[in-house]
Amino acid sequence: MSIAGGIFLYTGAIDNAPNENIRDLVINVSASLLSIPLVFLLYDYTNSRVNSQMKKHMASSVGDRLNDLMINLILLLREMLSVRGKISTENINRMLSFGVPEISRRLKITSAIIDKMHQYHDDLDTLLYRNSQTDVLTSEQLQILSSLARAMTHFINENKYHKNRHTSAKYMETIMVKILDWLDVDAVSALSINRHLLGTPDEMQNEKTKKMKKSSIFS
Repeated sequence: MSIAGGIFLYTGAIDNAPNENIRDLVINVSASLLSIPLVFLLYDYTNSRVNSQMKKHMASSVGDRLNDLMINLILLLREMLSVRGKISTENINRMLSFGVPEISRRLKITSAIIDKMHQYHDDLDTLLYRNSQTDVLTSEQLQILSSLARAMTHFINENKYHKNRHTSAKYMETIMVKILDWLDVDAVSALSINRHLLGTPDEMQNEKTKKMKKSSIFS
């Protein structure tokens, strides 16, 4: 309506204005009417660009935090299951595929481990809460992370109140399955997590030891 009114006034002023002053006044009014929707269009475009950049930044931030969380969880699982040796993609996948009997046989639970699990659970809860405000995760990702958080809660409560080894192993298996699901559903995160895990201090220390041994052979 504003654009149509501006065009109508401008056309009328050019063709029918009784004098120059009135014509200039009507032209100014029509220009104002034409500029109003343009200002709103520019505002909407700018606002859309800003929101898009903010969402992209939030998605990147949430993704980085989730990657850090998954890395910490995988390293904690290695500690809990007494997994030794080289950190590799193959070994990580093998560990995350352990069944309940193998988990129950290997499982080592200490107060320090429970504290770490509690901390990582709180971190995951915080990320899920932030996503509810930013909506950067897909429904599938949310379902996996929510199931992971629930399994972590069950594991923590089981070791707080009952301390049944077999039941703890079942919850642990669920945690590991959900981590595998996360790696499957987000290929970018999986690559990032693998890259960081292959450069963890234990792995770098192993490489350093190999280099020292190799150096001693040639000395």
